[in-house]
Amino acid sequence: MGAGVLTALAIIILPMLLDGTSDERARVMATIPEPPTIELKKLSMEDVLGKMREMEQESAAQLPELLPDHTPYDETAASVGSENASSDEALAATDLTLDKNLLPVSWSLQLGSFQNPKNAQRLRQQLREAEYRAYIIQVMATEDNTETFRVYVGPMLQKRQLELVAEEIRVKFNITGPIVRYRLEDDGGQLGG
Repeated sequence: MGAGVLTALAIIILPMLLDGTSDERARVMATIPEPPTIELKKLSMEDVLGKMREMEQESAAQLPELLPDHTPYDETAASVGSENASSDEALAATDLTLDKNLLPVSWSLQLGSFQNPKNAQRLRQQLREAEYRAYIIQVMATEDNTETFRVYVGPMLQKRQLELVAEEIRVKFNITGPIVRYRLEDDGGQLGG
């Protein structure tokens, strides 16, 4: 019975002791201010498009200038690090050449050019299933306004290594094609997937 009385007193008295005074409770309660009223101006589609064009122009002005590089690179091009070693030794070690924008020169193997995108996708899929890095670039011909879909394997920094891949593909698929310079600016026409 004594335990019951003590438990009842604890249930009644402990919350009063731990809860604090009414002044402390009032101090803790925060008053939430009314939400601010914001005047929204009506935007037209022309305003939004104009703002987007302005932002694109500002972004484009901050990009570095891209220097066109039409240098015909080949195996005899000077390699990085050739100051310390002979040209042949450096070329064999790295085979890395920088273009006018100080970006590495890369190579791709062009294996087909199709007017039907399904044919290009089919060839790309066959190459990917054989574990080759294949991609498609969509190109618009200016003279007759037709589009072609070119299938490539690559890119690779070492042209000699790509020549070995080209030989493997010739044996496996009976397809040959030229090794061409990979240009990063052409990626805008890359067909996804």
